[in-house]
Amino acid sequence: MANRQVYVIWVNPLFHDSLHQLLAHAEIEWVGAASDFSTAVEEISHLHPDTILIEEMAGATTTSAFMEIVEKFQWDLRVVGVSLRDNQMSVFQHAQQTVGQPEDLIRLIIQ
Repeated sequence: MANRQVYVIWVNPLFHDSLHQLLAHAEIEWVGAASDFSTAVEEISHLHPDTILIEEMAGATTTSAFMEIVEKFQWDLRVVGVSLRDNQMSVFQHAQQTVGQPEDLIRLIIQ
């Protein structure tokens, strides 16, 4: 099976570092990360990852970020919002899942 290429848009350095360690998986290739949305969009356009993880912050919504990313890029792309505050993942297709274990996120990426 081909590796899933993952790009991470983060705010909290702990989130970035934790995901980097968690995504050290044989079927996942970490291709990049940025804390600045404009930088992330530029890098994503060059790297063409198939999965983007966006850190969701308390009181903020990532719906507009999801829409901007999906509209900008015209390849098969999975965009996932991850919230540390309530163990939630929101997939762009408006599905929402509770993450009980780190393996839940891995499973979502490689499926």
